[in-house]
Amino acid sequence: MELRKIQLTGGSSFTVTLPKEWVTQAKLGAGDVVGFAAQEDGSLAIYPGAARASAPARHDIEHAQEESEEATFRRIIAAYLSGYDVIAVRSRRPLPAAARRALRQAAKRIIGLEVVEEEASVVVLQDFLDPREFHMDKGLRRMQALTRAMQDDALRAFTEPIDDFEALIAERDDEVDRLYWMVNKQYHAILRDPTYAQKMGLNASQALNHLLVARVVERTADHAIRIARNAQAMRGDDIGAKLAHKIEKQARKAVQLFAEALTAFHKQDVAAANRIIGEATAFKSGQDAVIRESLSLGGESMLHVAYALESAGRTAAYAADIAETAINHRVAMDA
Repeated sequence: MELRKIQLTGGSSFTVTLPKEWVTQAKLGAGDVVGFAAQEDGSLAIYPGAARASAPARHDIEHAQEESEEATFRRIIAAYLSGYDVIAVRSRRPLPAAARRALRQAAKRIIGLEVVEEEASVVVLQDFLDPREFHMDKGLRRMQALTRAMQDDALRAFTEPIDDFEALIAERDDEVDRLYWMVNKQYHAILRDPTYAQKMGLNASQALNHLLVARVVERTADHAIRIARNAQAMRGDDIGAKLAHKIEKQARKAVQLFAEALTAFHKQDVAAANRIIGEATAFKSGQDAVIRESLSLGGESMLHVAYALESAGRTAAYAADIAETAINHRVAMDA
């Protein structure tokens, strides 16, 4: 660490000189403006060119002709999460149909992303949404509400048919994914830019806890879909119908634990978190009893019973994961 002495100038102002090597490397000179931001640990961060109009960060993806639609889509997601505002997919030859489908999916499923340029061999996407205007906690709570609606539909599927089930599920699942990607992007932005973290009111550790919970919520939404599909399949089978009430009871308990774990996270309630972890551990004994009964009955619906119970079990286990994160989050907030 290089040490420099603070000087008193004009009787009321304190100054300290900047290292010449740093000024040169930052391409600064006399009269340029730098930004200052106080950090939580008492240090002061200096940002070169704070007053400059910064160009959007751009990432170019060279598309291979044999690349699948899913592979292209994953590369676009990776660039988005890494913080690039402009993402260009280009090829030496005209972009194939699979690549264009991936680009349309990205523009449809990623919040704020729009096609701004399209030619035979290149398509450019740009992110027009400033994620700082949408707090991580707000995104997480919206994911939570959507997932709970999906879970309620799954519980309803044990006793009644759901109109337009597949379309409804797909729409909500896409929205959960969109919000998760945004929370993920915000986390990476906080790691890169301390001023961004200050605007969010979260440090890196607190932001990581939000990301971990968002990831678990996204996975639990997938299990809600799985429960609903298998619950509907069981309704047409006599053996499945005999077990439906018991499976529904297990699923309802898992959903309740999951909701309580999220409340414990938001309230930083350590006592509630510890209770949920204990209940999630005890939950497995009830699961085992229903599994043994289903094995003794047999029948074509046994596979649907197993899948529904497995997803209920994963939901309870994810509740315990969130409860553990709630305890960690309380410590991070106190730090």
